[in-house]
Amino acid sequence: MKLHSLQYLRAIAAIAVVWSHAAIQVESYKPFLRETGAFGVDIFFVISGFIMVYIARENDTPARFFKNRVRRVVPLYWFFTLLMAAILLFMPALFKNSSFSLAATLKSLFFIPETSISHPQHVWPILAPGWSLNYEMYFYALFALALLAPLKFRVWIISIAITIVFLLANIFGSDGPISNFYSSSIVFEFVFGMVLALLFRKGLKVSNGVAWVLLLLGFALMLLPESSLPRIVQYGIPALMIVLGTLYIRIAHSKFFVMLGDTSYSLYICHIFTLGLCRKILPAFLGGDAMAAVLFAVIATLICIVSGIFVHYLIDEWLLKNERLTQIKRILIGRNQNMKTSA
Repeated sequence: MKLHSLQYLRAIAAIAVVWSHAAIQVESYKPFLRETGAFGVDIFFVISGFIMVYIARENDTPARFFKNRVRRVVPLYWFFTLLMAAILLFMPALFKNSSFSLAATLKSLFFIPETSISHPQHVWPILAPGWSLNYEMYFYALFALALLAPLKFRVWIISIAITIVFLLANIFGSDGPISNFYSSSIVFEFVFGMVLALLFRKGLKVSNGVAWVLLLLGFALMLLPESSLPRIVQYGIPALMIVLGTLYIRIAHSKFFVMLGDTSYSLYICHIFTLGLCRKILPAFLGGDAMAAVLFAVIATLICIVSGIFVHYLIDEWLLKNERLTQIKRILIGRNQNMKTSA
């Protein structure tokens, strides 16, 4: 069953991330805009944990699962990581405070956590949104290994593994990028999603009214000012409330919003390129007051959404289509060889 409401939520989460980055593009606009929306990543992580368990089957194999995940995530990420590397090498002025590094590029391509050259307070790849993909690939690797166990034990094995790694990173870790990466409480948002999927598959019932309360309260908590609370508390719990509410609200089906959900990954990956262009072009036409700042954020976000749709259909789908065609050719070649052998 395709959960259309989760597709809507994926679109909202991606747009929230875009808005948070649009708000900080122009220095003179920052006083007029609030940098809120990064919580979209937390929603993505809960959804990811949910979906992996929801679609899991007893006969899944680690190799097949991980191959499918890599096939879905890596082509577009590599495409824009290499594009970013080329821009940093030949047109560094397009992005603020960025410079090219071959070592950083290689680590980015292979999802190895590394301190950002331009933002040393963060563990980011050269394609900044890719930091969340490092966590996704970590989660996928654990999930793939857990497929060696019976279906009923998998969630608990993954949860225990995440907990052990988290504790070791916090107890024995240094200030290096690897320990900083694994010591973040954000990893438990995958656990939230997995447990929710178990309850959902076992028949958990939530009324439409309660679902709407959870959804709206979750977003209200997300919009509170940032505090010193662990991320799993400030954003992880509200993200769980939002995903839980979204699963049970009664809402009309919309092909358009399902399409936006389908394009959310492309939007998330490519939007910093679009924002870089918007930052160079739009301020000259908008001015420098509060209204100009709001207009910039709105227009830039809309342009990013449109560019995300184009990237999804013209690049992401093309990459996946070519990959699928290769698989089909291999199958057909194998069948032809079998027919010749039989003949």
